[in-house]
Formats: sequence, C-alpha cells, structure tokens
Amino acid sequence: MKHCFLLFTMVVLISLPASAQEGTAREYAKAHGIPNRQTAVTLSTPHACTLSKQHPCIYYGGDIDPNDPEETALSNENDLFIPGDFTFDEINVPVSIKISAAFSNNLATFGVIDPRTATWRFRTGVSEGNGGTLIANGVSPAQLTDTGRNAFGFEEYELVTRTPVTLPAGNVWFSVTPNCTNPNDPECGADDPRYFESDTDGLNGINSKFTVTSKDGFGPLLEADNFFGGFYIWCNDNGVACGDGTSEGLLK
Repeated sequence: MKHCFLLFTMVVLISLPASAQEGTAREYAKAHGIPNRQTAVTLSTPHACTLSKQHPCIYYGGDIDPNDPEETALSNENDLFIPGDFTFDEINVPVSIKISAAFSNNLATFGVIDPRTATWRFRTGVSEGNGGTLIANGVSPAQLTDTGRNAFGFEEYELVTRTPVTLPAGNVWFSVTPNCTNPNDPECGADDPRYFESDTDGLNGINSKFTVTSKDGFGPLLEADNFFGGFYIWCNDNGVACGDGTSEGLLK
C-alpha cells in the first residue's frame, strides 16, 4: 500500500492549480496525454561515473526501468513555473568520505538548464515530517547530458555538478536539482518546463552498501517541496509512486 506524509493542509492543496499537483512523471503524462515512449538504453561513456579515474563514482542508485509499472519519477525542479521542488535520496555512508561531485537523472520536457547550474543540498537527521539539519548546499555550474533513456514520454538527462563536501558516516540525504530561472528564456517560463527525478529499483546501481532499505513503509525518498510549503515522505514499498530509491550518484 502506498504511504505518504504531507505537512501542508488539504485546504491549501485544493486551492492550488491542477498543474502544480502533478508531482510525478506518471501523473503529468496522464494529465497531458503524453504517450509513453519506453526505452531502456544504458548511458554510453563518458558519463558521470566514468568522467575521471581520479574521481570515480562511489555510489549510484541505478537506472530507471521504464518497463517496470511500479516506477515513476518525482518532481525535482527549480524554475519559473515551480520555484523549488527538491527530491532527496537517502544513503548510508559507511565511513566519513570526501566527495567532489554529485548528479541526478531527470526526465524533462526540455533538455535545457538556464543558467547552466544546479542547486544541491546535503542533510542529516531527517525523519518523518522533519527536514533534519542542512550540512552543505550550493549552486554550482552543471553539465546536462542526454542519457538516451526515455520514460512516460519524457527524455532523461543526467545533471552533474561539483559538490565539495565531506560526508559524515551514517544516514545522509542529498539532492541535485536543475535550475531554469532565466525569465528571458521561453523554455524556463511560458512553455511549462518540468523536471522529474527518475525512480529506480537499483538497475545498474553501484555500491549497494550505501542503499537504505525501508523497514516501516517509508523509504529513502524525501521530497522537500517549497512550492507547497511542506515535506513529503515517499515510501519504498511496491506502490506506484514509490521504488527503492532515486537515480542519483556521488563522485569521489
């Protein structure tokens, strides 16, 4: 059974535009009549996990499997239409480790970020209805690359940015979110850009010891939704909007 925890009230939710409530790629595609183009193509090198031998990919949640009816993608966007939806992935860091970069894979209506930056955040101490402590964040130059994968009528793009952070041992939540905030770019405004971070069950994942498995129905997905003014906890059981994690990664 699908579980989620919402901090905002139903009164606020009902008063919002219908388009703003389409928090997953499946919901958006259904509401807008977008056909589901399903392909699963492994990203060719070079990509974030093979950019440099000096900066290997120490963790990757995995690819989205568009043929899996239980997978979707969650709103992860900072643009003129939705100014601040941040989907977090929870990992368990075995020992304190310094990382140089992080990335996320996002289904998008347009393959553009403007300015060419990403917003990133790392948090600890998160629990149901509690955003925990922000330990590092920033806005850094980013590279956007077409992964060659499609799902729910969207093209998927890899977003990688520098995140010079030393992660503490234990559970850490992180997000890498595309920015499209240039008011002079029509793809950031009137054309309704949407970005949804890909869900995954671990296909082609790297370093599974970082993976957090839910024991109580609430899983590793925390969506900090500034547009709605609250936090969501997304489950990682076998519900439609759940999954085992998000398609994000870390580079040493």
